[in-house]
Amino acid sequence: MPTGADEWTRRLRAAVVVWVDAVGYAVVVAVVSVAAALAAAVVSGGGLVRGKALLFVVGFVLMGYATIRLWPTSPEDVERGVADSLPSPGERTRFQSLVRALPPLRWLPSPPPGSQLSPAGKLFLGSLLVLLASYLMETVFGVV
Repeated sequence: MPTGADEWTRRLRAAVVVWVDAVGYAVVVAVVSVAAALAAAVVSGGGLVRGKALLFVVGFVLMGYATIRLWPTSPEDVERGVADSLPSPGERTRFQSLVRALPPLRWLPSPPPGSQLSPAGKLFLGSLLVLLASYLMETVFGVV
């Protein structure tokens, strides 16, 4: 019979796997966004200043899109605890499959289907990292 310590350890491992999956997805979203914004800025002749501004805009667009995807369709859905606009926790997009194929996520087991964050939740976390990159470009690296 499992003890309380075994149950706690199992839950802790599941939580770590869920958060590593979510943060890994968010980091890949941020890296792809930063690379695309900086490439577009350099090609258009704007340099790092335009790249920082593009990252700011992309971060807020991603945040808005993720918020819309997470938003319940009606107040009744919230009262019942079920919302049609919320993707099922086990849903996997093509981008998420690509992210799961990259190290270190490919070395870890997939999170349990009932406990993983939805793709929209992971995208929201990614949008925060994109905004953080824009902020760091200005405050730390002096791109004004």
